[in-house]
Amino acid sequence: MSIDDNQFEILQKMAKKIHKPIYLFNQHGRILYTSHPMITSSEWMHILPFFQSRTTHSFSMIHAKQTFSIFPIDLNEQTCDYLVILSFIHPQNKTLHGIIAKAVNEMSIARMRQYAALQTAKRARNEGFRKWIERASSSQQDSLHFAQAFGLNAECRYLCMICQLDERSDTTCFMKQQMVLDQVVDLLESALPSCPFPAFLFLKGDMGVVLMEETGSWPEVSDRLSSFLKQLQMLVKLQVNHTISFGVSLTGCLISHLSEGYNEALEALQTGHLSLRTEYIQFYQAKDVPDLLRLIPRKDMITFHQLHLHPLSEPSQVDQSLLHTLSVYLETHCHISETAKRLSIHRNTVIYRLEKCEELLRISLKDSDATLRLRLAFRIQMFLSSHPD
Repeated sequence: MSIDDNQFEILQKMAKKIHKPIYLFNQHGRILYTSHPMITSSEWMHILPFFQSRTTHSFSMIHAKQTFSIFPIDLNEQTCDYLVILSFIHPQNKTLHGIIAKAVNEMSIARMRQYAALQTAKRARNEGFRKWIERASSSQQDSLHFAQAFGLNAECRYLCMICQLDERSDTTCFMKQQMVLDQVVDLLESALPSCPFPAFLFLKGDMGVVLMEETGSWPEVSDRLSSFLKQLQMLVKLQVNHTISFGVSLTGCLISHLSEGYNEALEALQTGHLSLRTEYIQFYQAKDVPDLLRLIPRKDMITFHQLHLHPLSEPSQVDQSLLHTLSVYLETHCHISETAKRLSIHRNTVIYRLEKCEELLRISLKDSDATLRLRLAFRIQMFLSSHPD
């Protein structure tokens, strides 16, 4: 949760009054404000465990030759930010303590209000996402409105990743498990800006759902994605003392087909769970021809289809009864009599049409490789029709 202009002004005024470097960062080490860019986020991660406390305190780091004074700023009962002053604040310095206490109080009130408003907005956002995933169908206009409302790109494809807490015997208490889940969600939100691709987080029940833009081919995306998910697992283990697992969809989906990606990611997550593993990253496994086709770039499928069915696929050039007859002939496993029966025409008409197809396509239907290519071309045609761009 970034700071607003009013909070920035409060911190800036305090820094000028006390003449000392100050920082504000969240409980996961993300810097929200700095008056002096002396320490990076990565350096904070090393000292973060030393001030995970809800009370004001100070400590010194010998190797850094630096004293830190810590002032928690509450957001709610479980969460707080930390105001850090790079100096020891002497207890007898009432003036300095008064300036800091006033700023901390103002920041706490402002941050609590901001946090409450943000949580309300998140609940509405998560509910909207749930309804979208569970709806039966959607129009192109609906997809555009959904994209605009949630900051997505209607023309992009999104990989879906579902993460869930691994089961542990010591988290049987619902309230305790919910607190851990909230901490994990906060940590994931804080880490998403470092994702190699634009990513968006939603919460559905006890599962976090990450939508990530598919900005390249699968080989280009998969390695960087796996590395990022492993980093998230390490962060959760380090800072929350818990483990999480991920289920990942096969390929990216347009917004209108997000439910397909969600179901694939959910099935992948459940597959990993059934194998009794923890802290796993399970990718959805292709099980049918459409799953395999989705791995092929659309332009390559169009090229294959045109290469093996042209000119039969051009209505302006050829009688479409030829294409239909060829399709039924392949469906009936190349039985002429069954083809004639299904089309309610004489078998000689079927033979004539098939010979015409052979002539136009310059193939022999007795060639098993040729018929296999035609079957695949027809399957691609069905797939492209049911998955428009």
